[in-house]
Amino acid sequence: MLKFSIKRPAVETSPRAWAWTGREWRHGASRIEPYQHPALCHEMISDGAAVAVISTERGHGGDPSTVGAPTRLAADAYRARLRAARQGPLDWTVVELAAGTATVRAGTWAVAPLYLAHGRGNLDGSWNLADLSEHCRVGSLEDREIGRLLRLQHRYTHDTVWQGVHRLTERSTAAWTHHGLSLTYPAGAPHTEPRALRPGADILDAYEQLLARAIRQRHFDPGSSAVELSGGMDSANVAAGLAGLGLPDITACAMLLGGEAREQQIRRRKEMISTYGLARDLCIDVMAHLPLSPDGRRADGQRVSPYDDPWTEAEEIMMRAMARAGVRWSFGGTGGDELTSLRDDERAPAGKIPAPGPWTGPRTLAVLDRINDGIAPSPVLYDSTLLAFSCRTPQFMRNGLWPVSPLADPELIRFAEWLPRPWREHKALNRLRLARLGLSPETVHAPIPENFVHAMNAAMRRYVVPFLGSMLRDGSVLIDAGFVDGDGLAKAVDAEFLKGPNEEMDRTLFQIASTEIGLRGISGGGE
Repeated sequence: MLKFSIKRPAVETSPRAWAWTGREWRHGASRIEPYQHPALCHEMISDGAAVAVISTERGHGGDPSTVGAPTRLAADAYRARLRAARQGPLDWTVVELAAGTATVRAGTWAVAPLYLAHGRGNLDGSWNLADLSEHCRVGSLEDREIGRLLRLQHRYTHDTVWQGVHRLTERSTAAWTHHGLSLTYPAGAPHTEPRALRPGADILDAYEQLLARAIRQRHFDPGSSAVELSGGMDSANVAAGLAGLGLPDITACAMLLGGEAREQQIRRRKEMISTYGLARDLCIDVMAHLPLSPDGRRADGQRVSPYDDPWTEAEEIMMRAMARAGVRWSFGGTGGDELTSLRDDERAPAGKIPAPGPWTGPRTLAVLDRINDGIAPSPVLYDSTLLAFSCRTPQFMRNGLWPVSPLADPELIRFAEWLPRPWREHKALNRLRLARLGLSPETVHAPIPENFVHAMNAAMRRYVVPFLGSMLRDGSVLIDAGFVDGDGLAKAVDAEFLKGPNEEMDRTLFQIASTEIGLRGISGGGE
């Protein structure tokens, strides 16, 4: 929710020097820029000795943001305001400058990521990783984080692919002093276990009430809101929750799939839109905007993060269409998979982690046993949900949108953790709710799996494999640094070329291409 560049004088001199310019707070060469959106509130407060910027997600009935000149408060009122912000139920970030220390804290949601780096007397932070490009050096790569990306073993952690550039994880604290920048994880958040149901308990009614509360607790304008209605169970239940609140002005949007599932997806979405009474529908064809397609952000040389969503090309087109239609809030099903997931002790024993592919370079091999080093403790939400926020939220924000994920709500998480296994298995909770709403068997139980496999296979053949060939031919950050073995990658590329039209392509190779493009784009190959 913030971008900033803070220099030492701003931490060590009078808070009264801060002033609002209409876009940001400034103190000499220091600046703090809030992301201005009607979903958020920002303020700068001071008690005369310290100064703090508080950014919070706006609750239902909350006053609009009055971003402006710093507000002077008495010491007790200053501390009470900070305490209230940190106890808020929605997303929040606080930056406080006091006694020669800049302290940055994140709340439990961390919807907008915050990346931090320091150097040359500056503390720099941004929700957009590309803003920290001067700190992102090819000569200072974080081995274990690149190993995680290339192996598809993503972890929620302070690490990024560049040493010295950090992600402020949920409930974490960063402190910048003369001694440097340090980040501290919080204690692990407690979670609960399944319980026996009371006789006569109406689980679906309780689910509907909690989902409605999760939606209602935020400020949003229905006429400026959309729901990502892909046809999956998670987004379908969020859309049903919005409809249940009597909000007819909500827009539906989606990326339409390729392959044999496409017509089924269209039919199922049409039934949902009619049943829910949604106002309009915005769709884009994912097959026309595949990963690495020539008209996308990755191919045209823009600064694309290694953490960007695989479908960033198609999502960019969809988000632009939403913005043109006046949408400012985007509701989605992020967190839904985790909400109805099975516990570790309920799953079948996990298979062996796949052996390293032939492309695996010596630096990647060297960190395979350290993938879990330094990861964050148990979060309030789920770590995979928070990673999804990190990779998708910046793209929403660049397009003037704020994402809302009601299924990630902590009260819903606790409710689902209490549910016996049959209610969670195969998303039974969501399917039973849609069935109770009267949706057809095809809509509740899609006969054909609806996923992006067909689109990814097409992207691999058209764009990804040729790009990997260019890495081998023209040079590569990952190969030169020893994370990818060039000879092994050449063999893997040759194997992909020989696959038939109906064979599934190796998704790991897309991750190599995506990571390479992210390293090139933000660090620019510089030392």
